[in-house]
Amino acid sequence: MTEQWFDILKKEVAKSSQHAVADKLGYSLTSINLVLNGKYNGGTGRIAEKVVRVYGKVACPHLLTSIALNDCRNYAHAAAPTHNPTKMAHWKACLNCPKRPEK
Repeated sequence: MTEQWFDILKKEVAKSSQHAVADKLGYSLTSINLVLNGKYNGGTGRIAEKVVRVYGKVACPHLLTSIALNDCRNYAHAAAPTHNPTKMAHWKACLNCPKRPEK
């Protein structure tokens, strides 16, 4: 496999472990191991989607840095943080962001 999600998966496993990545993705260690070894019998579409959602990066125009796509989604779709002016500014920026992810 030479798809981008697969490269991300391999990189994350190399940084930590298959067990840690499986836990973070919500899949079994066996599933992740089979995917990495090209022996997974099922379709990998859902796993690929989850890898990109959890480990994929997006350049945040408000923070001026790269953040995880999952974090971006959480910021963009959170309730308005009326208790914190800094978080409120970020939340407002997310409302009109061209990179705003779907729910």
